[in-house]
Amino acid sequence: MEKIYIYATTAESYPADGTILHWELWDTPADHFSIPAILQKKLLQIRTEHARWAYDMAFISVSGQTVESWLQCGESLSQWWCSLLYERHPKMTPSLYPVYKLRVLELWLAEQNVHELHLVGGDTLLRRTLEQFCRISGRQFSCEGSCPNAPASLKRRLYDACPPLLRSLLRFGHWWWTVRRRLPFIGDAPLSEISGVPRGKGDTGVIATYFPNIDIPLAEKGRFRSRYWENLHDMLAEEGAPGVRWLFIRFPSPQGDLDQCLRWRDAFRASGKDGVSFDYVEEFLAPGDLFAAWKRHRRIAQAARKLEEALRGTFRFQGSDMIFWEYMAADWQESFEGWRGLERCLQLRGIANYIRRVGPQRWYTFPLENCPWERMLTHAAHTLPDCGPVYGAQHSTIRPTDFRYFDDPRTFETQTTRAFQPDRILANGQSALSQWQDAGVPLERLGEIEALRYQYLQQTPAGNQPAAHPRLLAVTSFFADETRAHAELLARSLQEGLLDNLEIIVKPHPYLPVEDLLRKLLGDAAQRLIFADGPIAAQLLPGTIVWASNSTTVALEAALRGLPLMVMQPSGDFDLCPLQNVPGLVRTGSLEDVRRALSGGAPATPELQTGFLRLDPALPRWRALLGMRQANRRQS
Repeated sequence: MEKIYIYATTAESYPADGTILHWELWDTPADHFSIPAILQKKLLQIRTEHARWAYDMAFISVSGQTVESWLQCGESLSQWWCSLLYERHPKMTPSLYPVYKLRVLELWLAEQNVHELHLVGGDTLLRRTLEQFCRISGRQFSCEGSCPNAPASLKRRLYDACPPLLRSLLRFGHWWWTVRRRLPFIGDAPLSEISGVPRGKGDTGVIATYFPNIDIPLAEKGRFRSRYWENLHDMLAEEGAPGVRWLFIRFPSPQGDLDQCLRWRDAFRASGKDGVSFDYVEEFLAPGDLFAAWKRHRRIAQAARKLEEALRGTFRFQGSDMIFWEYMAADWQESFEGWRGLERCLQLRGIANYIRRVGPQRWYTFPLENCPWERMLTHAAHTLPDCGPVYGAQHSTIRPTDFRYFDDPRTFETQTTRAFQPDRILANGQSALSQWQDAGVPLERLGEIEALRYQYLQQTPAGNQPAAHPRLLAVTSFFADETRAHAELLARSLQEGLLDNLEIIVKPHPYLPVEDLLRKLLGDAAQRLIFADGPIAAQLLPGTIVWASNSTTVALEAALRGLPLMVMQPSGDFDLCPLQNVPGLVRTGSLEDVRRALSGGAPATPELQTGFLRLDPALPRWRALLGMRQANRRQS
């Protein structure tokens, strides 16, 4: 094939002596190629290669020890399985996007039998990586121009300039002052005495969950209702005082600062109506555990520095010549030498202490996202004799780009990795179930359960009458980059008159307000906007056009309500839309996209497969799973 030009920048004209590939653009001239678009077609193949690499890395031998063993440092669960590199979250490790694009470029070059490529623009890291790749694979490489990296904030530059140990010390000091002193060690008394509700051995179950994200009016009355578990609370209440121990995973929230959250927790404990105990992980860290976590963290950092040189060349997928070490080096350092590594050493000890203190339980469950703390809890439970089963219960949606949901199938076979896998992985509908089946999760590990978070979709929405005026509901994201892109296109669409006949309601994610941003973009025109808060169900009314940011799961809820829907295209990142492969989905990335979508009055409603979510407010599968008396009576 003729010469290949890779454009990592825009240009007014392009050479005629070769094929043009665009590094960033989705929409390209008809005779050009888009690397992000090609990636969309190759995504599952590369995701499989990535999961295989993450598994294989643990068992590479260096100086007679596996990487997994090097990074154990006194614990049976290796830090490798708790690292950013194994976690593979697109937002936690943003360098994965260029890594995937590099791999898809390599696959495309091999298919087209290309031996010469020319890079136009691109930062120093991209140029260096492609030059190394061409040298290894025997291709010719040339480049011109450059695109400097976007400047980081002064705070970010100062933080990055600090040695990892200093960063860990600074972040530990901040954690101690803002968290630890408010969550001191709970003491050595039996947990049943602390909670005030003694229970017999094995008579309780553990639910670990993020806190808050709760029903605040109920919390003010001393009642606990999590938005993650919704009407599971009602089901548990049928047992009388439900035999559940709640373990809280702290997560910052606009619902209340930590002091407020502690007042709620104390009210739940005093009430005793919604659980046996309510505890934070941090409360199970004795002073000695802080020292032990620091000691282990330093040992892991020393091991990581010894491993680094030997492993740089292994940062390539199987059969690949594209080495991506430089893209992942910061994540390696943060995982094993920085604050993230220390944080997870602390979390591991807190979770292990908690599981040991509560003893064997009837069952353990959590909202499955395959995060490191979930692996810690599962592993700790499996170390107890006579422990009940561990259930990982999917609480939201699964996108093909949610890489951390998809482990290499061998993790269910190897002894050390099988210990951190749940006994049952519970999908909340056919969409997730089929994705896990296709990814190789053993069938005996899979199950289907009711989608707790979405049961309200079975109910008729309040005020179920079409609005007096056509309305557009813009739902923004948890992620700042997606939210800014959506807000900017919303502002431009309003300024161009594309939304003149619509009442515009903006529903921000509760963790990321957008009112100030939109007022800055629109000035006086922002007066047209109505800003909504509270549950999204109140806004998904007939006659509403929903315009969602790329990753928000409200897109799914709108589709299940049968509402017209538009979803933002990704920009410079993976597609995280929960409906990205659903027929009939309208995507927006430009004014022309918005104009086209609204030209007929409203966009289409996507065509969801039957059983996309399992919706049954009676929760028969949950009842059977947790051994509820109501379920037993019905079955008999």
